Amino acid sequence: MKCAQCAHKFTPIPRHSHLPEGTIRVIAQRFWEMTPTTAVSAELQLNIKTVQRYFLRAREGMARCCEHSAIAHFGSDRLPLSCFESGPSRAECGVQAQPVCAVAVSADTLSLLFCDDRNDTSCLHTTDDVAGWLYGRNQESIERHLLDQMHLVLHTDHASELPRQFWQFAKKGLARYQGGFRHNFPLFLREMEFRFKVRQRPDAANLCSQLLIDHTIHQEN
Repeated sequence: MKCAQCAHKFTPIPRHSHLPEGTIRVIAQRFWEMTPTTAVSAELQLNIKTVQRYFLRAREGMARCCEHSAIAHFGSDRLPLSCFESGPSRAECGVQAQPVCAVAVSADTLSLLFCDDRNDTSCLHTTDDVAGWLYGRNQESIERHLLDQMHLVLHTDHASELPRQFWQFAKKGLARYQGGFRHNFPLFLREMEFRFKVRQRPDAANLCSQLLIDHTIHQEN
């Protein structure tokens, strides 16, 4: 069934995954290693659509984690488009520039805040924590998700190196997907945000596994 308001697809009768937890953990490990779905499908003798579905769930779990973190630290995970237009570094982006997201930094915490004018009441309207903006040169670069035409502009009064480190990290990670990120760019950016935040944790792969298992249970119930 599909919700008439938010279009979320669901089943009124809870389904449980046909894959054992051990297999899900292997999928999560391969996802964390950025192993191609074709290779995982061959290794585990699974339909590639099944692997793709679990990879998507892993990304969705990471996105939810990042969104909750942004709300906890900054009050929202979204900003109105007007914040980009009125930003102190807007002139450096060019007249045709279009925003992808803001990069907010507080202490050692980095979060991506995506532009959304559909409901301003739930958007963050103060830009005190915004260190800079990730933007595309023009509308085409946004629509086609051209990484070589996306740039990070930082506010001149912001000293944190986290945004630059994140964007360098994200570009390398996204390039490994060879254009596959274009189908849902914000979701892949959230994945890169999550990977960047936990990249130095020794339990990062286990954290990814637990996120996938938790999100699978959430999806199927």
